[in-house]
Amino acid sequence: MMTLAYDFLPIFFLIALGCLLGKRSYFTVEMIEGLKRIVASIALPALLFGAFSRVHVDGKLGLLALGIYAACGVMGLIGHVITRVARLPNPSSVFLFQGFEAGMLGYGLFVALFGQSALSSFATADLGQVLFVFTVLMTQLRRSEVGGPIRPVAMIQNMLFSPVIISIVSGLLASVVFPGALGSPWADHGALSPLLATVGALTTPLVCLVVGFGLKDFRIKGAGQALTFVFVRLGTAIAMGSLIAFVMVSALGFPKLQSIAVLFLFILPPPFVIPVFRTSKDDASYISSVLSIYTLASIVVAVILAAVAGEVGY
Repeated sequence: MMTLAYDFLPIFFLIALGCLLGKRSYFTVEMIEGLKRIVASIALPALLFGAFSRVHVDGKLGLLALGIYAACGVMGLIGHVITRVARLPNPSSVFLFQGFEAGMLGYGLFVALFGQSALSSFATADLGQVLFVFTVLMTQLRRSEVGGPIRPVAMIQNMLFSPVIISIVSGLLASVVFPGALGSPWADHGALSPLLATVGALTTPLVCLVVGFGLKDFRIKGAGQALTFVFVRLGTAIAMGSLIAFVMVSALGFPKLQSIAVLFLFILPPPFVIPVFRTSKDDASYISSVLSIYTLASIVVAVILAAVAGEVGY
């Protein structure tokens, strides 16, 4: 347990540093937006390509992706009900009930807790979720932004030109040509391995600084609705994730680590892209509170999950 705490200390330090630098105005909103673009366009795609190029592409991968895609949709339906019953802000709460922030948070945290060698398991878990976000959730968000229907062609173009999707598709194709990356330039000792590892390694520290900056103005006072949302959504996601992780994953014959990777995915906060589309003052304040509280809760639960997984021998 102490070893895990030492390994995770840099994460907490960088988050705290990002918060401090934000409060002292060393970081500005423009600088943080620049860091986000570096992560989304350069560092994360390098990390994703390396992870997906080691994914085993077969029928089991497709079934798991389909199951997680459907689970994200079910959570959206549950979000509709809970939003009405708990009288939470609508439609923001419905949007926040769907998808998980794997890119800007999940991959970095998973590597920090389980190591680079386990990353392909998380990529396997993430495939269905990222497809859901780029299709179903993004359609809803863009429709709410423009107040009308969205042309399917425009959505497909946006998805196909996304660095994240390009890196995932390229990685999957590479895994078919070079199973397990064996004999490829991006294999563990290949010519491109140091480049991809160095660029991909930027993801975790940059994301931690961005997360810390987002926490600089957070106040618990007045965040009652956000706390309610986080408690209900996290409980629902853990229940849904456990069902997929310990029933579906086991039935498909994946190794034990895959179950942990799936459950890890389901404890992550909602996608950080949502505030881009919900910019009114009330929505922005509520969504910011939700993402701030949820990010902290996810980090704590992730550490607990890693500790329990280590104890039971995953």
